[in-house]
Amino acid sequence: MVKSKRMVRLSPGTVLAMGALATASFVAALGAGCGGTEFPNEGPGQPYDRATAAVPIGMVGVCKRPFSRRPPLVNPTLWEHAKSCKSDTPKSFVRIGYGHESNVEAQRKVERMMEALRDGPKTDGGNTTVLAMLRSIRTEGQNDRWLQDRIQRESVRTSPCDFTYFLNTMEGQSQRLRNGDRCAVYAYDQVDKQEVCLFDTKVEEAVWLTSAWACTTQSGVVGKGESCHKLCAFDDYCTSQASCAAPDLDLTLCALGVCVPTMEPI
Repeated sequence: MVKSKRMVRLSPGTVLAMGALATASFVAALGAGCGGTEFPNEGPGQPYDRATAAVPIGMVGVCKRPFSRRPPLVNPTLWEHAKSCKSDTPKSFVRIGYGHESNVEAQRKVERMMEALRDGPKTDGGNTTVLAMLRSIRTEGQNDRWLQDRIQRESVRTSPCDFTYFLNTMEGQSQRLRNGDRCAVYAYDQVDKQEVCLFDTKVEEAVWLTSAWACTTQSGVVGKGESCHKLCAFDDYCTSQASCAAPDLDLTLCALGVCVPTMEPI
């Protein structure tokens, strides 16, 4: 016996009605199962820290030693804008700041050094004053972790360096070659997004001490500019003093709160 197959046909209107009913049921189920989801406006967020702290390639970066005092040599605006040094701050950055903000004795030491530098350019007794200042820095710096690796414990010099003659020559010649520019080196201001003078050029001691920056700094990053021979106006005696004075100039700058990164050994 063969059973007949009966087929049920639905009209287009019935199909549409069933689809609408199913959709309405699904929406109703969702509404009954959970409340409305809210998405509060969180704003644009904070920029990526490494991006904001970045220094363009070829420019000098600086960071501020935490809880330290502003060195009298340093540009006040750059000091205010500088970020604190951290463990991930690039080694090539110049570390600025001396002592601790609550350490009055550290301030007195820096004031004595600045006083010695004011007498440094004097041809009558200026060099003797600078040499006495350096002896104090070496003695007091033996227990300072920022200065220990810069102190020359054994000197091979046969005679004292002539800082007065060397820096007096360098100051006049460097400004002449730079058309009167008193700034020895420019650093990147991370707030103003431009290069500004690292040092306070209104302070005569800063201009005198840093006039030899371009050729005596021990960093391959910031040590750019004319050679010492050119800055010495091709004076052989002045050039010989460059190699003699370079370590002590680096030490003095760091003692005053401007620690230049030293080159890594090969």
